[in-house]
This record gives sequence, structure tokens and C-alpha cells, in this order.
Amino acid sequence: MVESNSEIKTDVPENSPEIEPIVELNGVYKIFKQGHLEVIALKNINLTVMPGELIVVMGPSGSGKTTLLNVISGMDKPNAGSVKIKNLDVTRLKDEGIQKLLQYEIGIIFQFFNLIPSLTAAGNIELPMNIIKVPKVERKERVKTLLAQVGLENRARHRPFTLSGGEKQRVAIAQAFANNPSLILADEPTGNIDSVSAEKIMNIFHETMLNNPEKAVIIVTHDPAFRKIADRTLVLRDGEITREIGKLSQSEQNHFTGDITNGDSKFTAINDRHQIAKEVIEGPKEYPKFSEIKKCPSCGSTRILKNFDKNHSSLSIRDQNIIGIVAIACLDCHQVQFETVTLFNIKKDLNLL
Repeated sequence: MVESNSEIKTDVPENSPEIEPIVELNGVYKIFKQGHLEVIALKNINLTVMPGELIVVMGPSGSGKTTLLNVISGMDKPNAGSVKIKNLDVTRLKDEGIQKLLQYEIGIIFQFFNLIPSLTAAGNIELPMNIIKVPKVERKERVKTLLAQVGLENRARHRPFTLSGGEKQRVAIAQAFANNPSLILADEPTGNIDSVSAEKIMNIFHETMLNNPEKAVIIVTHDPAFRKIADRTLVLRDGEITREIGKLSQSEQNHFTGDITNGDSKFTAINDRHQIAKEVIEGPKEYPKFSEIKKCPSCGSTRILKNFDKNHSSLSIRDQNIIGIVAIACLDCHQVQFETVTLFNIKKDLNLL
């Protein structure tokens, strides 16, 4: 989305320094006090984010996702551990240092847009540049560029109350990039907009990373569709990173749709049931039992719904075992996965032989 001010060189000298991380968290703990109780919001978080990475953080409500962003940005100080942005120890900064960090190095995108109602779309985008006293001519040119990159050239003079939710969020994204920060932190950027607008927002993030390999983006979201553009997906649970999922292959991205057996749009299928059906016929003879599946394959949550995929499944008989497909829907990460399982044994379970 946003063009970088830095020139990208293709020829790297042999003695050039190693690329440094944009974000480094080591042994981070964050504890909140509620009366006489202490709540551990973050527990021993270790995270390194390199330039060019788009990281998605998922997990149930209350798992510590927003706290993680607040600690990275310096708005919350950890009780233990270190937080570095481009090798600058954020935990040692005073308020003035945090303010400058947020003005120059970090752009934040909020779920509820946080636009100033009295300013136009262009005015909201220009505001961060005004604060750090960017020359007027440069500001105006930058605003035009950013509006074009988020597809809102014709809405420049419109105030927020005349914009749709998706348009407001696109203005908020352009505003976050106004001062050309190294790091973008997005908290539920599609949480309050429709699915069509959400797809546009996701594409903007994707284009941003293609055009700005020197930047990094961390997105906290409940929307598993963001996994399509993520270099890594972190699953946060009870303040801990319990799982790290790598980049989806092109084939997995192609089959990453909202289609699911019960038609519930809040779930997203993350593998291809038709390929699984083919595997039932051509694959190995031994599969886990239906009763043995007790956790979500993606995040490990035990809050799952599972059911035989009656509409699309293929059945096979192997050594008196009925083999089929089960759909596993997770109530925490809202993902559905199709797995091949042994449904039952004809002799032992049905007494037919």
C-alpha cells in the first residue's frame, strides 16, 4: 500500500551488517492487580519480528492480545522482561520518549477508528504530520499519495460521519502510515466492518508488505481469514504463546474460504474437504478414532464441536473399520478443520459380524 521513502538495493555488499529485528520481546510478563488478586495478562513472551514480516496474533477474548500490542507500543510497561523496537529499549523510555516513538516509529490502527469528527479524511491523515511539523507541501503530497493507495481519492473532503465503516478504517490505516513508521500495530482492524470491506482492508495490508519490505506489521484479530496473508500466526492463550503457525501454502490459501458444513459464517474452513475425501479412498489404512479427537488441531482448545461431514464425505471400509471425514469447529479460534477418522468398527461397535 504505502511507498517507502527508502531506496531498496539489490546488490548487498558481503561485509554489510546483518538485518536487525524491528521488534524483540524477551521474557515479558505483564501483571494487572484487581483488588487483592493478581492477573497475569502476559506470561514469558519471547518474540522477534523481522523487517518484511506480517504477524497475525489470534486467541480467545481475554487471552492478552491487546495487552501484547500495548506493551510493544510502550503504552503499557511490562512487570518483567525487555521490549525493544529497532534495538531501542522501550521499557527504559520516559513519557516523552514513548511519545516520540509513537510519532516516528510506530503507527497504530484501532478497532474503533479513532478519527477526529471535525476533520475531513484528508485532515485526519495529515494530522500526525502536523504534529511533527512536516513542511506543508510535503504533507499535502503525502496525503494525496496515501488517499490513492487506500482507494479514497474521491472522499478526501468528507468528514468521518459521511463515511462507511470500511472507509473510516481505510482512513485510519492511511493515518497510521502518515509518518512512514517502521512498525504498524493493528488491533482488530476488521472488527467493526462488513466482510466486503474487511477483504479490502486485508488486501491493503498485503500490498503494504509487498511494497515495503523494510517494515513490519502485527495484527491482532479474531478473523482467521488474515492467516492468508500472514507470514506467521501466533496463537495466544491465557497470556502465553501456545502455538506458532507458519505461512499457508498457495494451495492452502486457495482453499481458505468461509464455507462450512453448518453454514455459520463466523467459522472459516482451513483445509480442503474434497482432498480429504480423496485421501479416504487412496490414503493409509489407520486413522485416529472419532472419540479420540478432543482438541482443536489449530489452537489446541478443548472447546470444539465435531460432527461427521454427512453432505460431502466419502466412506470407506478398512479391516472392518468405517473411515470417514469429521468437521472440527473451534469455539475459540473460529476455525474449522476436516480430518479423516475411524468412525466405528463394524464388528466391535455394531456387532454386525
